[in-house]
Amino acid sequence: MTDLVSVIIPVYGTPLSVLRNCVESLAKQRGNGFLMEAVIIFDGDPEFDGTVVEDWEFPTVTVRTATIGHAGVSAARNAGIGMAAGQWAMFVDADDVLPDHAVESLLDFARRHRCDVVMGAYRSVLDDASNGEAEEHHYLTVDKVFNGEERDGFCLDMLRPQKGIALAWGKLYAAPVLHGIQGFNELLSLGEDAEYAFRACMAAKRIGYVDSMAYEYRRNAESAVRTFRTDYVQRTVAGIKALNATVARIDQPALRKQCVECLDDYALFHLTIIMINYLFNPNAPWNHGERRKQYRQTLNLPIFRMPLRGYHGGRFPLTRQAALFSMKWNLYCASAAIAWVRHRQFGD
Repeated sequence: MTDLVSVIIPVYGTPLSVLRNCVESLAKQRGNGFLMEAVIIFDGDPEFDGTVVEDWEFPTVTVRTATIGHAGVSAARNAGIGMAAGQWAMFVDADDVLPDHAVESLLDFARRHRCDVVMGAYRSVLDDASNGEAEEHHYLTVDKVFNGEERDGFCLDMLRPQKGIALAWGKLYAAPVLHGIQGFNELLSLGEDAEYAFRACMAAKRIGYVDSMAYEYRRNAESAVRTFRTDYVQRTVAGIKALNATVARIDQPALRKQCVECLDDYALFHLTIIMINYLFNPNAPWNHGERRKQYRQTLNLPIFRMPLRGYHGGRFPLTRQAALFSMKWNLYCASAAIAWVRHRQFGD
């Protein structure tokens, strides 16, 4: 049996050479019993001639394209879901790549164990890293099938950001899951991956994990702390609230209660990111007094204030715990020092 795997690739501002590299990583996939289609959605008119992409030819990959009015990555992915014709689907960002044999590993495991969603390990690579070092992320050290209560446990882990699995990419989705749930929340510009992936896994009866590389995430400076967004807190809060609303709709009371308990950690995790990316971002336009005011206002938001009050340590790496305690006790200078160290690590 030959299955078709649809790979949905949203494109916005990506250079043609980078997009080509992404699609070529699909063409390098090897294995029996599957073909692939690259469903490329341009989120607004590309800066290059899009017909060039339509003319790309690969023996095992069919390239299909569409252009939508600029509406964000969620709208582009949703358009791709609507076009996807495969029995299976994956999401790949245009500046990322699939490692060799990624599709074969995920699809073979899904077939053998009748899984609806299969996730693999992934690695993060900084684009400008001269030494080519990569940070690998492994959920487990062995392959595993999750069903019943273990599936519920996997879904709970998706609400624990420190686990690093609440991601749309790095997973293979069966078509009934892909088309059986609502698409990405187009009102969100942060947290849309976690909210969608959580719903997809909640809709799956059997989830698989393969401890082999299934995705390579290319980090770049523009997506890290060097970019300052005035609406960063509002966008983050919107994502947390959307996930809270999704959890509130779970129809299993015991599981819903467990998920609600995990949401405090979800909020706290993102508060530490706000501390680095927003409150102590070197590119923020504030003077010292204005930065202190932003610090107080952010920590007093109910969505962060209540989890901070209830936090007594643990569950996070030591550096993140230190950041949380500095904010819990309103130790502005300690928070600033932790952020300074982190920015030094980033090279800012």
